[in-house]
Amino acid sequence: MKKLILIAASGMMLMVSCNKEVKTQLTKEEIEKRIDSISSIKLMEVEEQAKKELEYRIKIEVKIKADSIREAMKNK
Repeated sequence: MKKLILIAASGMMLMVSCNKEVKTQLTKEEIEKRIDSISSIKLMEVEEQAKKELEYRIKIEVKIKADSIREAMKNK
């Protein structure tokens, strides 16, 4: 029973403390800074993924292309 009361009291204190957050308006410059930071991170992630895909595809596609060139050279 004591544990239940302690948990309930802790929960109530947590809920009360969360309500005291003050919301402020962001300025246009702050919004642009946040957008720039998020977009730069996403851009780096996309570039990294593209490099990985390029390395993977080069291994496969170059081999196929080289084999077809060898085959064409044999047939001449």
